[in-house]
Amino acid sequence: MKIAIYYNLAYGGAKRSVQSHVKGLKELGHAVDVFTHDNQKDEFSPGRFAGTEYLYPFAVTKIPLPIIGRVVQDFQVFYKLKQLHKKIAAEIDAKSYDIVLVHTDTFTQSPFILRFLTSRNVYYCLEPLRIVYEYSLRPSQYLGLFNKLYENITRSIRKTIDRKNARSAMETLTLSLFGREYMIHAYNLYPRISYLGVDETLFKPQRTKKKNQVLFVAEPEYIYGYDLAKEALELIPEDIRPELKMVFGTKKSRRISDAELVESYNESLVTLSLSRYDTFGLVPLESMSCGTPVIALNVAGYRETMRNRKTGYLVEFDPQEIAKRIIYLINHPDRAAQLGENGRKWVEESWTWKKQIPQLEKLLMKAANIPYIELTNPSSDEDDMEL
Repeated sequence: MKIAIYYNLAYGGAKRSVQSHVKGLKELGHAVDVFTHDNQKDEFSPGRFAGTEYLYPFAVTKIPLPIIGRVVQDFQVFYKLKQLHKKIAAEIDAKSYDIVLVHTDTFTQSPFILRFLTSRNVYYCLEPLRIVYEYSLRPSQYLGLFNKLYENITRSIRKTIDRKNARSAMETLTLSLFGREYMIHAYNLYPRISYLGVDETLFKPQRTKKKNQVLFVAEPEYIYGYDLAKEALELIPEDIRPELKMVFGTKKSRRISDAELVESYNESLVTLSLSRYDTFGLVPLESMSCGTPVIALNVAGYRETMRNRKTGYLVEFDPQEIAKRIIYLINHPDRAAQLGENGRKWVEESWTWKKQIPQLEKLLMKAANIPYIELTNPSSDEDDMEL
């Protein structure tokens, strides 16, 4: 197939996943071009593996005035970005791609480009625009009257943009069963599932001595469960209390290398994944791939990537339960090691990119109306049988 991929994402796991899509599809023999206005070149840049990368400059002008600056920025996103996406769509259509795989845009979540493409296209939705659907992300009650009014108006506009863009896609994919339920709720769309994966050759066990520490890979904010992690550690007796090691993977000033991240997983007793609404659960997979067990909330995407009591523990929103599980793993290192080994096997069996990319290929070929020939023995499951 001749494939165009659009994205605009900041440094982080989502951008890494786009790169894995580009790299994996190209390794399967497809011609893959990338279209973006992301000019931040880093180790996660998908263009590194594309046949051709088409870069369209776009930047939001920042004016150091509290109200005027915000209005100017929003105008650029709501209008100028829309016009740019119309141009990108026209240029993609002119190149006669078999399928266009559209990823998220950091400015609007669902990209404007979906409104303008006439080529066969698929929107890979990480999640709907969270700030307009989640109660915990509502505008602060401490905002002034005018700022609160403006915030509510612009969020309403963003919600409309996000929904209209998503519903303009010809086909939709998402990264988990929970993600599908979220899209049904937000958009009344019914996507197919294309799971993310892990590079098991990068995230792998090392001969590293375990430290008395637990790992928290997120910003120290409420939505990521930092309050639960902090309180749980305070409940552990001081004589055995582990250090809470914080790893930040999103803000430029706090970036760490892949090698440092892998080392952090390997030297930790357990990884805490306590985000209150994680659509997928990539951190648990990375940790398990490194042979380190995970304690995760029994919610959202964690229920799909974790195997309770096999690769770690799914817990309630209860610091006491989290503390109890940490103490157990400290006192039973053999059990912790077994959970880690189970996690590595679980990733190798089901969650590598080698497993996931062929499934993505199959879904894209179906969306492009191209016959797909199974290279392995067909499943005996009734759901897979042609009638």
